[in-house]
Formats: sequence, C-alpha cells, structure tokens
Amino acid sequence: MEDKYLPRLLYIGDVPVESTVAGSALLYRLLQEYSRDNLCIVEGNIVTSDVQKRLPDVTYRTFSVGYKRLLSSRLVFLYTSYLVLTARWRFNQLTNLINDFQPEAIITVAHGLSWITAAATAKKHNLPLHLIVHDEWTSYTAVVSPLKNTIKKIFGDIYSQANSRLCVSPYMNEFYEKQYGVKGTVLYPSRAKDISVLEQQVVCKTNKKSNSLVFAYAGSINSNAYADSLVSLAKILHTTGDRLVIYSPLSLESIEKLGLIQTNISTHSLISSEKLIYTLREETDVLFVPMSFDQQDRPNMEMSFPSKLTDYTAIGLPLLIWGPTYCSAVRWAKANFGVAEVVDSQELAVLADSVKKLTENSEYRFKLATNSLKIGFDYFSHSKAIQQFYQSIAKKERNSLC
Repeated sequence: MEDKYLPRLLYIGDVPVESTVAGSALLYRLLQEYSRDNLCIVEGNIVTSDVQKRLPDVTYRTFSVGYKRLLSSRLVFLYTSYLVLTARWRFNQLTNLINDFQPEAIITVAHGLSWITAAATAKKHNLPLHLIVHDEWTSYTAVVSPLKNTIKKIFGDIYSQANSRLCVSPYMNEFYEKQYGVKGTVLYPSRAKDISVLEQQVVCKTNKKSNSLVFAYAGSINSNAYADSLVSLAKILHTTGDRLVIYSPLSLESIEKLGLIQTNISTHSLISSEKLIYTLREETDVLFVPMSFDQQDRPNMEMSFPSKLTDYTAIGLPLLIWGPTYCSAVRWAKANFGVAEVVDSQELAVLADSVKKLTENSEYRFKLATNSLKIGFDYFSHSKAIQQFYQSIAKKERNSLC
C-alpha cells in the first residue's frame, strides 16, 4: 500500500519496539517497513527498548509511567492498582509531542499500563486508535480484588473505542466480539521479512545425527507451569537417551530455581531470530511447544497464540505441542491436521508415547516437518501480515475505496 494512504503513526505502549522476541519482535516486524518520517515510538519507562535493536532512523521517546522497583516489591498489587487508575491522566506528558509530531493515528498494545494512556491521548486529540491484543490483559494484571471488575470495564471501553482491533487469534476475536459486541480482525504473529528463503526450502534434516535426538525450546519461561513442562519432557527424554536444549533469557539463579539443571538439559541465552532459526535447524531435531494446564492461566491459553510458532514453522523440523484441549496452539494444530504431534493430556505417559513415536519414526518426523513448513507459510508470512495490518490502519478515505 502506498505511503499516502497510511497515517502519521504514533506508537504509545509498554511493549518495547525492538528486534528481540515475543511481542517486541512482532511490533518490530509490523513497523519495519513503515515510512520513517511518518512514525514515532513512545515507550513507557518501565521497560524500554535496547538502542542497538531499535528500528533504524525512527524517533524514539520515553515517558514516565512509574517506578519499576515498586512493581517488583510486596506492594505490586497496590501500586499497579494506583497506576491503572491514574494511567489516562498521563496523556498530559505527551502534549508537546503531539503538537510537534502531529500524528494522524495512534497505535498501542494491550499490555502493561501505557496502552490506557494511549487510548486517553487518542480520545483527547480526536485521533483514530488502533489496538493490538496479544494477551488477555484483564486476567493477568496484578490489581487488588476490588478493582477486578474495574479493569474489565476499562478494557471493554477501550476495545469498543478503537477504530481497529487486531486480535492475535480467531479464538480471541470471537470471544471479544461476543463480550463487547464489536468486530475485530485476526492478525496472526508474522515472520521476519528476511526469512523467505527458509520458507521455500525442502525439508532435509529429520534423521538422527547421532544416537540421540535433541528436542528444543526457544522463548521466555515466565511461569512455573512452563518450567514444569520442560522438566517433565527432560525426564522422559532421559529414559530414551535423548536431550533437551533451551534458548531463553534466564539467569543461573533462575535456571536453578526452576529446576532446569538436569544432566540432559543444556541452557543458552536467546539469540537473534535469524541466527536462532539456523542454529535450531542445524543442531536440533524436534521443536517443543508447551502450553500451561494451570486453571489460572486458562483465559490466556484459550485466546493468546504462541508467537514462537512463526519461526518454528520456518525451520523445517517437526513440532511437538503439549497443552490442554482448549488452548489456542492445540486447537490450531488440530484444525491443521499433520502440522504437529499433539498431546492434549496432562498425563506424562501420554507425552511419553508421543516422544517415543517421534524418536522411533524418522518418516513421521519428515511428514510433520514438511507440513509445518507449508502451513506455517500460509498462516505467518510477513507479506500477508503486513497487508492485513496496513489495510486495518489505513486512512479512512483509503478504506472507503476498498
């Protein structure tokens, strides 16, 4: 789409826009080709982007949200509650920026606190608001109990206010449409634009390099449920003589605390997406996608979508997905039969049977890997995501012509 149809876009949010992982990488990819003159990034001060990993030649600014130290203290519920209730008034900090940049639209991600400020800024200046939703914000925001209904109302009001609502999965889109009576658009996570060669490669690595297979997990481990899944897999692999390799931003203390120090587990720091794809392709055999069985995580498991599948499906290796029947990854895999070996039972014996099936049948691994490449391209190609994104945020006059 031509630049003249795209607005001068102001991002305000707590998700750093940088080429790393998860939500940050997804934002980076969506905005990677946007006109530098028509884009400005404003991040809250709680978590800011790495200067070396930012979008080149794009203006970045920071505004004050609160004190990070208090969000990691015993006062987290009280302090977060205060920040939620005062978030909309922080738009006053952005007045000069609005006057200087003259945005034609505001985009944000429903994460943390600054997205509330973004919505208030859009309303104050009568600007279109484009809302990206990757996670179920109301279920994991740490506020005091009396505010639980308040944050649901805040989310519902802003979701309804938005000119476009970009949901990470069809399950999320359907739920919110029933809940709030307004339609959204499904925008799956996208791959980086520079991995198109891998998308077309013939699968060539599904046989054992040695006497054992290497299972791999790459991504954040932000709950005990994910750590327990990795430990459980490692125990099963120990009995089969196979190994697990983990790429995650973990300190040695966290690795010990999560129980990930095992004889057949090796841990590494996260590396760039491009390098990770090549490393996993060359050094591992099966890619692991765990989802939480904990009931407290259910809302997010049902509606969010694991962004790691965008890169996993570009590698050309078989996938092993382990999660409850209601989670998005399992539902997606079952809707695309043959894209992964799926385990929807929490029983370790069932997981062990699937591991055995994968380790003993190279032809089956080959079929899964082939399907993963094809189906992943259909769902997560960069060009398809960008086209959908641009169409959603295009100026009103452009949309009226479509």
